[in-house]
Amino acid sequence: MALSSVFAATRVRNRILGFFCLVFFALAYLLFTHTSISSPLSFVKSNPRPNGVILMLVAPNRLIQATKALTSVEDRFNRRLKYPYVLFTSEDEAPALTDEIKAKIHYITEGRASLVCHTTKESWDVPTHLDMTRVNASLQNIGFRLGYRSMCRFYSGFFWRHPALAPYDWFWRLDTDIVFHCDVPYDPIQRLIESNALYGFVQVMGDADYVQPSLVSNVSHFMSQNKDLIPRDANYGFVWNDAASVERAFAGTARTDDWNRRCMYNNFEISHRSVWESTLYTKFFEYLDKAGGFFYERWGDAPVHSFGLAMSLRKDQAFQFHDMGYQHQGLPYECPQELDRCACERGVTANFDHAGNFWFSPRV
Repeated sequence: MALSSVFAATRVRNRILGFFCLVFFALAYLLFTHTSISSPLSFVKSNPRPNGVILMLVAPNRLIQATKALTSVEDRFNRRLKYPYVLFTSEDEAPALTDEIKAKIHYITEGRASLVCHTTKESWDVPTHLDMTRVNASLQNIGFRLGYRSMCRFYSGFFWRHPALAPYDWFWRLDTDIVFHCDVPYDPIQRLIESNALYGFVQVMGDADYVQPSLVSNVSHFMSQNKDLIPRDANYGFVWNDAASVERAFAGTARTDDWNRRCMYNNFEISHRSVWESTLYTKFFEYLDKAGGFFYERWGDAPVHSFGLAMSLRKDQAFQFHDMGYQHQGLPYECPQELDRCACERGVTANFDHAGNFWFSPRV
């Protein structure tokens, strides 16, 4: 009896120990998985980075400015994320990229930057079918040099077609005269993916109409001829004043007064390739390019992109960032004072209006 009692007690003790071992390993598993999901760093390590690239157009007189911008990008987030860069320059400007500048860029970006020539006759030169007398008259009357207009046209319809960008699905455009005042502890492109968005921005701005007096009428004519391509749930109200303006736009009779002049401030722009490669946007750009307004007037890439987005994306397909402290050309910017990871300039950021409501809460 005594021996059997000992065996029984041993079995009970072993079962108790086994139970506690199971509890211990279960808790350890839950703790591990909770940590790996909630930690941004562990997320980056355990998941492949989105197939994206940061691109920038670099003019010779902005080379030092570009190195400062790249330093800000690397310091705030990209030294961790390690997205590659494509830095565009023109063939005749390439000699300005001295070995010293190249070495600086290589050091700042840890060798992740490619310096490529953007200029092809198709994407940069004035199209041969345009009347150069009208182009030169416009340069005198409206202003904005030829190179600036070529840049607007390049970003409106050609940048994503460049062979250097062919391997990538996501494009993050930045300018040379920018700075980030906040650390960014997450992956912005991944944030778009998780939100099922195709376009990311930080700010909506107004644009001048005197430099592009015929842009609206051309957009309206295109819409009237391509109604079958434009989805019914697109966010038309982003660019048009009201329902009557949208109606005139589809009828081909809209004029400048129907446009609210609102544009994505696209010196910061994250976009998926499919936005620009769609049949709708491709035909839209080709229509505008044939009209010649990039050189007869100064049609900007910001309004062209914005008209294209408004006729192709739903509200929920765009995402606005509020916590980066992104600043362009020393202008006022949004910077959340309450975040420890931001170094905000209170006088510059006070009462700043990012105007995102024009996209998310339009009048139409």
